[in-house]
Amino acid sequence: MSEDNPLEPDLLRAPPPGRQELDSSLEQARERIQMLQRQKDELERARGELEELRRRHDEFQRGRAEMLEALNRGLIVLEHELVEAQRKTDLVARTRETFKEQLARVEVLTDAHWTPENLKSELSKSLATIETARMEFNRACLRIDALQGKTPESLPPTPLEQMIAPPSALERLSLGRALKLGFAFTLPLLVMVLILVIALLVKR
Repeated sequence: MSEDNPLEPDLLRAPPPGRQELDSSLEQARERIQMLQRQKDELERARGELEELRRRHDEFQRGRAEMLEALNRGLIVLEHELVEAQRKTDLVARTRETFKEQLARVEVLTDAHWTPENLKSELSKSLATIETARMEFNRACLRIDALQGKTPESLPPTPLEQMIAPPSALERLSLGRALKLGFAFTLPLLVMVLILVIALLVKR
């Protein structure tokens, strides 16, 4: 039969009807899948970039809010410290001038020209001058203590202070307290000297 129909083997090897269309559709489906996979990969990459941008934006907003609060709070504290420092500087300057004035008045006090006739009046004037200096001194110490608010004894030690030997009681005294103690220590000596001077003048 094959000799009568030589085209039969070719017909047997030929694809069935519609095979080409199926192959074409399959190839198109494969290409479509590959394209969708590329699109999916691109979408995944775009989503990752958007998530990173959102995370960084949240970090920006959080960091901005934190720094605004911290800087505003810091400025308020610094402005308060600046005012307090200026007040302390002004007080120290005024106290310094007061001490210089009182020192000049006390330094000129002398018994070199006292006589039995003017001893009583000169002594009264000198004691009045000393009492005025004492009052100004005490007022200045009170103002300094009031401005400082806290005594050094109430302040916690710094890390550096913890590493070295603890300070003595005199080192921890406030400025006003130290001035008061210094005046208290020297006052008896001044009184003794004044008594000796009066005794010498009376003997004359």
